[in-house]
Amino acid sequence: MNRFEGKNIVVTGGSSGIGLAVAQRIAGEGGRVLVTGTSDKKLASAEAADERISAFRNDASDLASADELAKEAGRLFGEIDGAFLNAGKGGTGGMVGSLTVESYRDLMDLNVGGPIFGFQALVPLMKTDSSVVITASVAKDVGMPGAALYSATKAAVRAMVRGFAAEFAGKVRVNCLSPGPIETPFFERLGRPAEVLEKIQQGVVKTNPMKRFGTAEEVAAVACFLLSDEASYVTGADYFVDGGAAQL
Repeated sequence: MNRFEGKNIVVTGGSSGIGLAVAQRIAGEGGRVLVTGTSDKKLASAEAADERISAFRNDASDLASADELAKEAGRLFGEIDGAFLNAGKGGTGGMVGSLTVESYRDLMDLNVGGPIFGFQALVPLMKTDSSVVITASVAKDVGMPGAALYSATKAAVRAMVRGFAAEFAGKVRVNCLSPGPIETPFFERLGRPAEVLEKIQQGVVKTNPMKRFGTAEEVAAVACFLLSDEASYVTGADYFVDGGAAQL
């Protein structure tokens, strides 16, 4: 199956985890991919994994850097057929009482500002019938202690997808992807002791309807469906890849 033959896609946050799985799947189906990230080592590894993948160091939390990304995409591809705006930061933001202006700006700039300005910079390069997928999270749908700030950023993603989809209906399809518990470094980035992380993960598995974590590849399968022409009549939607966590 070569759904991406002749297509050019940008994947932000594409040097590891879900973003890398999406980039590798697109490349494996004939597409060319520009991935971004902030780790030179991970970017080099992603680029070495497939000759169809190009890497570009770009920090989505630096909102002005979106224009640099668009210039690089234009230089490589001319026009593009879509984007997976996946760059974001996990963690929860903290319990009420421990929230700071810095933590607010840190999460908001990357999780909200990143896709807003990334979309704005890239959309002039997009062909008619292009597709954009933006990563949200089930955290916007399920209340979790200490996660109000993080959940708010992902709720903002859901809202911006509706706005973008309405504004560009007929030219660019824009959809939302909401992963649940996935086997990625997310939990490690919480900065908790190993034994605490183990208990958190056991609790997640216990309460998940499917009693397991998902994989980056399972999320990539849904993301690539939305990015492909197979989803040609889908826009403004929110696709959950969460083992039923937000639904059951």
